[in-house]
Amino acid sequence: MTTAIIYVRLSSHRGDLDPSTSPARQEERARQYCAAKGWDVHPHVVRDLDVSGSDKGLRLDRPGLGEIRERWGEVDVVIFAKLDRLARNVVDFRAFADEADAHGAALVSVAESLDLTTPGGRFVATILAAFAEMEAATIAERTVAGIAGVRALGRWAGGAAPYGFQIVPAPDGPGFVLAPDAETAPFVREAAERVLAGESLYRIAHDFNGRGVPTRSALLIRDGRTKRETAAKWSTQVVAQMLLNPATVGRSVYRKEVIRGEDGMPRQLWEPILSLDVWHQLRAALAANGDGVEGRGRRVRAARLLSGIARCAGCGRVLYASSRKHASGTTVPTYACAARRNGQGCQGVAITAEPTEQYVEREVMRLVGHRRVVEMVTVAVDDGRRADVEAGISDIARQMTERGADVAALAARLAELHAVREALPATAVTEVRRVETERTYAEEWESRDVDGRRALLASAGARVVVHRAAVPGRKIFDETRIDFQTGHFDDPEAQRLAEIAYEEAMP
Repeated sequence: MTTAIIYVRLSSHRGDLDPSTSPARQEERARQYCAAKGWDVHPHVVRDLDVSGSDKGLRLDRPGLGEIRERWGEVDVVIFAKLDRLARNVVDFRAFADEADAHGAALVSVAESLDLTTPGGRFVATILAAFAEMEAATIAERTVAGIAGVRALGRWAGGAAPYGFQIVPAPDGPGFVLAPDAETAPFVREAAERVLAGESLYRIAHDFNGRGVPTRSALLIRDGRTKRETAAKWSTQVVAQMLLNPATVGRSVYRKEVIRGEDGMPRQLWEPILSLDVWHQLRAALAANGDGVEGRGRRVRAARLLSGIARCAGCGRVLYASSRKHASGTTVPTYACAARRNGQGCQGVAITAEPTEQYVEREVMRLVGHRRVVEMVTVAVDDGRRADVEAGISDIARQMTERGADVAALAARLAELHAVREALPATAVTEVRRVETERTYAEEWESRDVDGRRALLASAGARVVVHRAAVPGRKIFDETRIDFQTGHFDDPEAQRLAEIAYEEAMP
């Protein structure tokens, strides 16, 4: 008896009741065909839902096709409702057909009535797969051209709205644009005001989570626009992405490039949530703190609590977290000075990490646990417009190299942008501000992760110096080897040293 396994694929699953190519409809057509042929249907129906069959998708690495490969010995036929459910190009179709044949199985497409066990069926299927490939390419080309046209008209090209916005009909013609959302736009403005006042992204994210402010993923789940069941929480990265999104000031990005006007500067396509001046200040402030456009992505999360804070008593260099193998064969985390290994004239020092961190935690709670947290935040004083002007200059220079470009007109715009750049301040000015919060170090310590606790140590002016062990080569913990201090908050010199420690400790 011939056994057939049903394969169902749908690029965009809008529910089983969709009458066109819904999973239920595909399965029904395959079952009817099997009944007419007198084939047994394998109890497991393989489904690839929300999985593309185009070249930009998973192609033959789809999860469902993987399930079929695991059952090659159980089935004689792989049946699907239509050829393009299996493959969108000739190469993929022939590859899977050959794979099935090698395992003694045949492919059957219901819509085309193709039995690929016969030479004629395989020939016709190859022709149809070629048409499917051409159709997929044509759809992709139309989609790209359509999006480009929508962007050029200043319209929203589709997809979920950025945080703080809703999608509304364009007031000046067909299509859609973005407009500030009454529910979420106030949170964008609040976060911007708090950053410019010197508050850290970590503090804002912690507060938003505590207040239950919905994230973008939570809104998508609530509105039924995603199949995810768990919403992401606010984090420093999520807050930064929300504030730095060009849509926040009415801008749109196409193919990683912001849409520009004839003057080379970015166009404002819809009502912004933040003014351009405020947004530029945010960009500069976040970049100065390592959370902005340039800093994001390069910032390295500390390996351990005292990374960047613990120092060698011999040379004053920062100790690096590493792992050393104990005589028993176990791996023990340590802090060690790399100066000796690098030939920099230091005898070196090493100490086991975990008891050292526990000791520092106890000392922090004893010395400053009752005090209110004072955060040091680097704030940029200039407005950050230089980045926009530089990008505009680069874009016009690129246009001048294109065939048929109006070089004279572009050169005039380039000269105007150069004049604007010359009028900007030559360098960015930053300063470190001390911001006192309402919570104590003990309260904050309990609520933060390792990275957040490192920031607390830095803000407290923590200084951890590790001396060599009495017996050379010993890495064992001994609290007499550690000099630990925190800054005195009423001492201006201690405050200055705390600010230096903050700048050195932050990646």
